[in-house]
Amino acid sequence: MAMIQTIEGPKDTADLGPTLAHEHLCSGFGGMDHTAIFDLDEAVRRATAALLEAYEAGIRTVIDCTPVDNGRQAAVFERVAGKTPMNVIAAVGVYRAIPISYRAWDPDTYAAYFLRDIEQGMERTGIRAGILKIAWDIETQLEALRGPLETAARGAARAAKAGGVPITCHTAPAERHGDRLIEIFQEEGLDLAAVTIGHTNDSTDMDYVIGLAKKGANVGLDRFTPRRGEEEMARRSQVALDLANAGYAEQISLGHDGAGYSLTGGPATGGPRAEDPKVWRLVPEWELPWLRAHGATEDQIDAMMVRSTRRTFEAAAAMKH
Repeated sequence: MAMIQTIEGPKDTADLGPTLAHEHLCSGFGGMDHTAIFDLDEAVRRATAALLEAYEAGIRTVIDCTPVDNGRQAAVFERVAGKTPMNVIAAVGVYRAIPISYRAWDPDTYAAYFLRDIEQGMERTGIRAGILKIAWDIETQLEALRGPLETAARGAARAAKAGGVPITCHTAPAERHGDRLIEIFQEEGLDLAAVTIGHTNDSTDMDYVIGLAKKGANVGLDRFTPRRGEEEMARRSQVALDLANAGYAEQISLGHDGAGYSLTGGPATGGPRAEDPKVWRLVPEWELPWLRAHGATEDQIDAMMVRSTRRTFEAAAAMKH
């Protein structure tokens, strides 16, 4: 076992329980708390309500994958802490388009930046980040951004080893970002068991999906929302079942990539998107029953919901130096 950092302090990995591996209590954009369209009280209320709903559905840990430039709010963590029995793990990192002020940094500067939140606390609070988040998407097609994104990934690898925390990655599977990220992490000497290549259930290429697991990485199947419709949710669930039946259940993590409160994709008039307190219930109430109905065993379910995430944190803790 190993210790992890939650927004309420350290916990043992044995206490993780069923985990949603890629969610957002509060998301949007960096500096949104300085705008009139952000409402801290409403963000706290919505995040708390969503956590309580997820807990009622059997979830015991939510990993918040929101770096500062994606709208992370330490004030929300401070005020949510203690309001629910849920474990919440917060992230440090960078989002898809590296901020201009960061683009000249070298990997060690990124690592030092990340480690401050991991070791000291985020945004002048005592709440410490328990996971690293990086994000690759269509921006990698731009040479001016691809270099800084790769540099940030190397910095994340160095911070992961120094701080003993895992890395979770937003990716665009159509671009096969996982392959290049794994190359970088291997070059940096990172144990791939501490890495989650996320959003992989966007992919229809099972050779790519299984290939990530064969290399040793955790596979994040973490985009699961009702707006996709039941046919698409079934396709995404089949990805999880096929990967589990190929022998990689302990390298699968599930989630929604859903937000309790978000200014991303809000109305044209400004403000947050519509409230959905059940945003984190679809995996436990739809996907898991679908998996069971189509032959998944309880051991496979436990591997996907509990042991896989525990594996990433324990692998990361074993690297700490």
